[in-house]
Amino acid sequence: MNSSTKWHNSVLMWSAFAAVSLWLGWQGYVAEAVPFGDVSFVYELWAGQATAGFAIVGLQTQWVYPVAALIPILLPALAGPGNYALGWIVLVTLANAGAFAYLLYSRRQDQQNRIQRTAAGWWLAFLLLLGPIAVSRLESIVTPLAIVGLLAAVSRPALAGALLALATWIKVWPAALIAAILISVRQRKVFILSVAVTSAVIVVIAVILGGGASLLSFLGQQSGRGLQIESPFALPFLWLAAAGVAGYAVYYDNDILTFQVMGEGTVDASEVSTVLLALCFVAVLLWGVWLNRKGSAVEELLPALALTLTLVLIVFNKVGSPQYIGWIAAPVIAGLVWAPRKYRVLGVVALLLAALTQAFYPYLYGGLLAVQPIELSILSLRNLGEMVLLGLAVFSMIQAIPHQNLGADYKEARV
Repeated sequence: MNSSTKWHNSVLMWSAFAAVSLWLGWQGYVAEAVPFGDVSFVYELWAGQATAGFAIVGLQTQWVYPVAALIPILLPALAGPGNYALGWIVLVTLANAGAFAYLLYSRRQDQQNRIQRTAAGWWLAFLLLLGPIAVSRLESIVTPLAIVGLLAAVSRPALAGALLALATWIKVWPAALIAAILISVRQRKVFILSVAVTSAVIVVIAVILGGGASLLSFLGQQSGRGLQIESPFALPFLWLAAAGVAGYAVYYDNDILTFQVMGEGTVDASEVSTVLLALCFVAVLLWGVWLNRKGSAVEELLPALALTLTLVLIVFNKVGSPQYIGWIAAPVIAGLVWAPRKYRVLGVVALLLAALTQAFYPYLYGGLLAVQPIELSILSLRNLGEMVLLGLAVFSMIQAIPHQNLGADYKEARV
């Protein structure tokens, strides 16, 4: 590929990135889409309290998030009074741009560069279909960290460890990617050391700033949650509420700031989901260990294991917030880069899930809260799609069972 063609491709890709970023940013800063309420009210409130000298969440008080979440919460305040939402959008755009650049330019071979451009294009489509929720939660910062961290795991383990450790101290779910890497990558010492050092630095800084007593408070904050309406386990009870069965209804939890479902059996379903999540997560981990010991290639095993573990966290979760769908971007991108032929179908299903998620949140969310049949049907299809994607991820792990010859997709697919 000559330099002119490369320049042309770069212009096209970055033009598409700019268009998607401007559209999603416009929805938040100008149109003030519903998802940006968390940014404009909750995040800005926490940042305002900290800059005004009041108690800092996560340090002086208990908090629902790990302590490093304060970094993206506080940074947008640098934009000045009244500009927090704009500062947030700029921060997310810069983080996405960094991951986008890594995805485009981390390899120089023409064949692999083409594959990575395709994966980058998929990510832009995913963000667009997922809508404003893709840039209006802490996941918006964690996702680009997770993408680079997972792609760098094989060739740049120190970078991968640092990024994924930081991501996990912002939101817990990237720990699944760390686990997948520890199982799949044979030369893991540098990665483990990087995770440990980064985590230690974060902990030491938090303790110095007076947050030692609140350091692990996020673990207990989640235990009191009820069954959130977006969770697959909530669907039967939502349909009972829609049918007018007495005792079943949607309510708002003022402590957790989420909509949950009440009624007979919801508490049991919440507890069962937690148990199943733990059991399935451990079972997938053990399966991954077995595959690794049998000699599965890292290019096959790592994206499959990362995606399966991530989907277990989504499908068996009693929370199931709309932004959780964004978690699948990193492992799907890794699959599209390392095994593009095998991940085409998974990539299409993931795009459908993003579109269905945007369909009910934010545009039809009012109808979902009122348990209207159309909106509830869209949520049901989305949750069913999550289960389908989990099944496909499990099948991709079955395909990772060692065989003699690696496919052409894998031989040069190292990022």
